[in-house]
Amino acid sequence: MNENPFKFGTVVDGQYFTDREDEIAKITSFIKGENHLILISPRRFGKTSLIRKVINDSGRRYVYLDIQLIISTEDLASQLLKRIYRIFPVQKLKRYIKSFRLIPSVIMNPVTGETEISFKPGSADLTPLEDVLNMIEKLGTDNKKIVVVLDEFQDIFRINNGLDRMLRAVMQNQKNITYIFMGSSESMIRNIFERKDSPFYRFGSLMTLAKISREKFTLFLEERFLKITDQAKDLSETILSITDSHPYYTQQLAFTVWELLIRSGKTPDMVEVASNDIVQSHDNDYERLWNSLNRTDMTILTGMSGSNLSPLSDEFSRLFGTGAASTVFSTLLRLAQKGILIKEGSAYSMDDPFFKRWIILRRKM
Repeated sequence: MNENPFKFGTVVDGQYFTDREDEIAKITSFIKGENHLILISPRRFGKTSLIRKVINDSGRRYVYLDIQLIISTEDLASQLLKRIYRIFPVQKLKRYIKSFRLIPSVIMNPVTGETEISFKPGSADLTPLEDVLNMIEKLGTDNKKIVVVLDEFQDIFRINNGLDRMLRAVMQNQKNITYIFMGSSESMIRNIFERKDSPFYRFGSLMTLAKISREKFTLFLEERFLKITDQAKDLSETILSITDSHPYYTQQLAFTVWELLIRSGKTPDMVEVASNDIVQSHDNDYERLWNSLNRTDMTILTGMSGSNLSPLSDEFSRLFGTGAASTVFSTLLRLAQKGILIKEGSAYSMDDPFFKRWIILRRKM
C-alpha cells in the first residue's frame, strides 16, 4: 500500500516539503551573511518547517523557541538554556554556568534524558536571561555562528514590558549569533522592527512569506496523486480551489482525499466529501470559536463566507449591515491578529476554509 505523501500539523520536511526554492535561497543567504532576519507570515503557512529545513541543510547549530509558550523572563532564560544543553556537551557548559550571577537548578531526567532547568521565579530579574544569551555568544564562533530562532516574537511584550530594550542591548553587541525573529502578527512585528522609536528598529532584514503559487502547488499535488489515480490533475485543482493554496489546509485536505481514495477508490464529489469530513471532525472546535465572537465579528465572517466582496466595500456594508467603516476596519485588524483572517496587501480573507464552510453549512441547516 502506498504511504500517504501528505502531512500537516507538525514540522514538514523531506518528501512532504513543498516547493519554496526561492525562499530557501533567500534565507540561506541571510544565514551565511552578517544580517539578522525577520520573517512574517500568517500561522500555518509553513515558516517553521521552512526555517528548520534551511538551517538543517546548512549544518549550523541552532536553537528554536516559540515565545508563545513562555510565561516569564526566568522561563525564557530556562528554556533557552535547556535547548543549549541539547546541542553542547554538559562539561563544556559547566564552566560558563559557574560564572552566572544567578545559578540555575539543573536536573537530568534519567527517564527522558532531558535536562530540566529552572531559575528562581518571581525575582523579576533579567540577569539570568542576559547571562544565557551571553553564554550562547561565547559558544559560537565567527565561522560557526549559532542560529537562534525566536518564533512569535511579538509575544515578548506579554512577558515583560521592558524586555525588548534589554534584548536589543544584549543582542546588538553579539557577533557569533544569527537571530531569526518570526511572527504571525504582521502589524505587531512591523511595529517592533520598523517603528523609529522601537529598540529593534531596522535590527534585521524583513521578509514576508506568502502562499505557495497555485501552479507549483498543483504540480506538487498532481505528482503524488498520480501514484494512485488517473484523475490527479482534476483532484489537485479542485483541492486548491477550496483551500486557496493555503499550505496547511491544502496538505490536510490532500491527506484526507488520499485516505478516501485508498479506502473507496475514485467517487463523485470526492473532494467535497473529504472537505465535509474535515468540517464535521472540527464541529465542536468551530462552535466554540463561533461562540467566542461578538455580533460584529459574526456579521463580517458570515458576509465573507457568502460572498467574494471586500468587507471594506460599500456594497458589503449595504448587503450585510456591518455599520461604520471604522468599526469594520478595527474588527478586521483584530480578527487578523487572532489568526481568523489573513491580510495580504490591503485584502482580507478567511484563514481556515473549513471554518468558512462550517458557517455556510450551519446557516443552511
